[in-house]
Amino acid sequence: MTTHQSVDRTYYVDESGIPGTGLALYAALGVPTERAPEVLRAWRELRDQWYREYGVPTDFELHATNFLSGRGRPAGLNPAKIERYRMVQAALDVIGAQPSLSVVTIYTKQPAHWGRAKRQAYGGLLRRLDRRLAETGERAALVVDGDGSERLYEQVHRQVGPRCIPRPATEVPAHTSVWIQMADVVAHTACQAIARQHSRRFMWSWYSRHLPKAPAPERC
Repeated sequence: MTTHQSVDRTYYVDESGIPGTGLALYAALGVPTERAPEVLRAWRELRDQWYREYGVPTDFELHATNFLSGRGRPAGLNPAKIERYRMVQAALDVIGAQPSLSVVTIYTKQPAHWGRAKRQAYGGLLRRLDRRLAETGERAALVVDGDGSERLYEQVHRQVGPRCIPRPATEVPAHTSVWIQMADVVAHTACQAIARQHSRRFMWSWYSRHLPKAPAPERC
């Protein structure tokens, strides 16, 4: 976990969307600095349970799109799709059960230009987080999935100028951060709550059912 001594919480951010439809979405998982250890304990307990019940190693990267599609063989195993569905729903339940965590999801649709939609959605996320932080009197840091090559985050941060988020997002590869993997599960689930792809019909209600305290995805 990246440490930010001068902030009250860290938002871990991941994107989702469907380029062909112009749907772009960002989900942010807010983790209060002092509550992070207890959330990690709950997550590690879940991963230990997966290892005992399904043989999925505790360090196997959870990437929702691939995992739910049946891709990836943790430790050479290939859990049935129904088992993968149950594991991801259990992950959402753990996230939803943590009273200290907050979820913010922002999306937009621009069928003609998905890149523009991504910039708009990320800007909407920054504005929404900044308003929330101003209300609570907090300052926050942002960590996003990435390898450090994406210029969008710094550019949009400079344009929006969020007062309660002092610095642009830090990019961290998902395979090194369980927090980003949690955000990925939330983002993918939120995306299907909006897109309602027929092939993902089984997921349409997951966001509202397993994250009942999270606000509905907000369009910007």
